[in-house]
Amino acid sequence: MSADVLAEEGFLRRWARMKSSPEPVEEALAAEAPVPAVQPPPVEEARPLPTLDDVARLTPESDYSAFVAKGVDKAVQRMALKKLFADPNFAVMDGLDIYIADYNKAAPLTDAMLASLKHAPGVLNRLLGEDDDDDDPPAEGEGAPTQGTP
Repeated sequence: MSADVLAEEGFLRRWARMKSSPEPVEEALAAEAPVPAVQPPPVEEARPLPTLDDVARLTPESDYSAFVAKGVDKAVQRMALKKLFADPNFAVMDGLDIYIADYNKAAPLTDAMLASLKHAPGVLNRLLGEDDDDDDPPAEGEGAPTQGTP
């Protein structure tokens, strides 16, 4: 089939036609569109793996990619990365250095802060519509029971 017929046919009709046909799908697809030949990737020269002697010759301007490649000894990788990050350019604090404090330790509240929070229960009660007059004994002139009245 030509590309114009496939484009006009649409996906669902083509799918239905292929499902109803007795021939296998792989053969139908192979007949419709030839697969381009894939060229294998170029083979790189096999370089020897870096050693601790190579780590000793590293400078900040060196290429460190060979030291983090697959197959390199973990001790060699660690030493190369230690040498890389020992550079003072990596010790510069950024704008997020304010977050380095330990926020797991709570700072104690001062007396002034505690005094400023004394109003909070009354504000919350008013906001929530709770009446805390039930807890306080009423004053004498506000319908309080008098002693001596039977």
